[in-house]
Amino acid sequence: MNKGLSLKSIDFKTLASKYSRRYGKHIAFGAIIVVLLIYVLVVVKISALSKAEPSSSQTIDTNSLVPHVNQKAIDRIQALENNSPQIHSLFEQARNNPFQE
Repeated sequence: MNKGLSLKSIDFKTLASKYSRRYGKHIAFGAIIVVLLIYVLVVVKISALSKAEPSSSQTIDTNSLVPHVNQKAIDRIQALENNSPQIHSLFEQARNNPFQE
């Protein structure tokens, strides 16, 4: 182990001023290069992810997405519609203009 090297023997102020005089004019260029490299890496990652296909475990079976309505509920709604003229007119109005609130 070298006894001449220790953190106390290094003068950080003179070292920083030495490097800032030498490389100070290149700091902005280095920062721009770093930002551009990060940007390129993000673009490459987005491009790779946009081309990726889902695995077989991630795909959804479209047959299971078909909605099923309970026939008992349909019969009950139709019975209510037939028994009440207000509900009948409400259903009729909704059929004629489904987007009206």
